[in-house]
Amino acid sequence: MFWKGKVSFLTQITNFMKQSEVSLIDLELPQIPSNLKPGNCDISLASPTDLDGIAKLLNECFEERDAKTKAQVTSTWLKNSIIEHKAIWIVAKDVKGTVRGCVSSFAIKPPYPNSPKSTLWGIVDWYCVHPLWRSKGLGSTLLEMLDLITFNMDRKAHVFLKEGVPLPFPHVPIYSTWLKCRKAGSKYVKENTLLNVHPYEEVERATGLPLLKIKSVHEIKYLDKWETTLDTQLPECWVFVTGNSLIDNKRGWKTDSLVSMYAFRWSPGKWLGSKPDNSII
Repeated sequence: MFWKGKVSFLTQITNFMKQSEVSLIDLELPQIPSNLKPGNCDISLASPTDLDGIAKLLNECFEERDAKTKAQVTSTWLKNSIIEHKAIWIVAKDVKGTVRGCVSSFAIKPPYPNSPKSTLWGIVDWYCVHPLWRSKGLGSTLLEMLDLITFNMDRKAHVFLKEGVPLPFPHVPIYSTWLKCRKAGSKYVKENTLLNVHPYEEVERATGLPLLKIKSVHEIKYLDKWETTLDTQLPECWVFVTGNSLIDNKRGWKTDSLVSMYAFRWSPGKWLGSKPDNSII
């Protein structure tokens, strides 16, 4: 079981057929995890002294060693995530205090219109367990603790994004899209001057080029200017857009990975299968 806050596929389909609005689902209230020391690790809310350890874990283990990309986060970025995005970090630490697992919840906008105003929204991100501590219950306990803490802070609805192969059944995504990417930027540009850019805090492993999420244009008359801007106002990088974005395929765009979005403790109703707010994917 990935997370106890999942909503059954039957419920999602039923609400879609009824053309319901976005709604919270009345599930079992989160409980204190039964195993608070999985793998002989302590599970707790992260403190400022844990930030260096979280950065080290993510940079070494968030991506597999043979992956084309690797995480590149810093303790400064982690601190800013708490201040600017109201991020909540949960960590698992071994007997020596070394961070062996982590997961976070970042505050987000509601993914669809007419979402309940009675709750805050979050996205689960940076879910990572050190390879030597996997299959010991750390991952499940981290998610259970995150659910407990965020629920009690009124952040009761979450989304989770999964790249690549979707989660196994009974987890069914409420929206999926292919990412498209291309190399962009100029070696003569040293600082980003382009608006609507979101760093993934990851780099291409072989070259160190950063990965950036960008917002595409909506009208074809602006397409050529937008594509040119990507090459003239950014440092060298890889840029990513969602599959339904307006792009010029002659500029070297290629299809990257599938991204699936899952709903925890809520139902999109009539919006099932619809693209969420641009800030989420």
